[in-house]
Amino acid sequence: MNLEANPRQNTEPEHEIAEPEVEQSAPMPDETAQASAEIPVEPDLLMALGESTDDIPEFGKPIHDSLASLWLPLLKKGLLKENKEKLLKSYLIPENCKLLQSPKLNAEISAAVSEIVRGRDKKLSGFQQQLGAGITALNKGMEILLNSDNKAQALTHFSDSCRILTDLHCASTKDRIKLITPSLEKNILHVIQDSERDDTLFGNALSEKIKASKAIQRQGHQIKKTVPYQPSTSGFRQSTANRYTPPGNWRGPPRYFYPNSRGGRGSQTRMTTPRRSYNYSYSTTPPAAKPAPQTRPRAPTQQ
Repeated sequence: MNLEANPRQNTEPEHEIAEPEVEQSAPMPDETAQASAEIPVEPDLLMALGESTDDIPEFGKPIHDSLASLWLPLLKKGLLKENKEKLLKSYLIPENCKLLQSPKLNAEISAAVSEIVRGRDKKLSGFQQQLGAGITALNKGMEILLNSDNKAQALTHFSDSCRILTDLHCASTKDRIKLITPSLEKNILHVIQDSERDDTLFGNALSEKIKASKAIQRQGHQIKKTVPYQPSTSGFRQSTANRYTPPGNWRGPPRYFYPNSRGGRGSQTRMTTPRRSYNYSYSTTPPAAKPAPQTRPRAPTQQ
C-alpha cells in the first residue's frame, strides 16, 4: 500500500474533548408558593403581639383627576386675598344655626390674659369663622339637592365650600411653619424660606438642601481672603476712654503692704507700690557738752 497516498491511515485517531456535564440545580420554589405554604397565625396570638407600628398613612380611593387638579394648588398656596374675602361674604352664618359663628372671647378673660394669648386666640377665631363659612356653603348645596334637581348650582356651592376649606388647610400649614421657625438657626432660615410642602411640612428635599448649603459655606470660607493681624502702634497702653472706673466713692486697693497687720484691707498680699526705704545716717562723734551755767554774784545785804 502507498502510505503517502493515504497518510491518515498511519496517524492515531483524534479524540474529541468531552465537555463536562453541568449539574442542573433544582428550581427554587416561587415566593408566592412559600407564602401560601406558611402556617397562618391564630388571631389570639396576633392580638398578643400588639398593634402594628407602621407610620405609613392609609389613603382612600382616588378622586376625579379634574377635582384633584383644582384643590392641590390651593392646598399649597391658598386663595388670593380678594377671592377669599368675596367668598366669606357670600356665605354668612345662617340665623337658625348661630353656633357656626366663632365664639368671642369674654371681656373679663381678655383683660386677664397677656397680649400674646389674645393675638393667638384672634388667629384661631379667624380660622374657626372660615370653617363656619365653609360648612354654610356645603349646606346650601345640600339644600338645593333636597328641594330641586339643579345639580349645576349645587356643585357651585360644593366647589366654593371646598375652596374655603382648602384655603383654611393651607393657612394652618403656614401657621405651623411660623410656630417652628423661631426655634431654628439663622443659617437654616434661608434654606426653608422657599420650600414647598408635600407630605412633610418643609418638603422631602430638605436634607439635600441643608447639605448643599453647608457645602457652599465651606467653599466660601476656603476662598475668602484672610487679613493678617496688625498690632496697634500705641502698644499696650490702655486708653482712658476704655478704662474701667469704679462706681461710687470706692478708693481702690491699698498702696502699701503691711505684713504685721491681721485681717482687714491692710492684710492683702497684693502690693501695687513697693514700700520706700529711708536711709538715716547718724554721726559717731558725741555732741558737744553744754557749758556750765554761770553763777551771778549776789548783791550785798544792807545793814
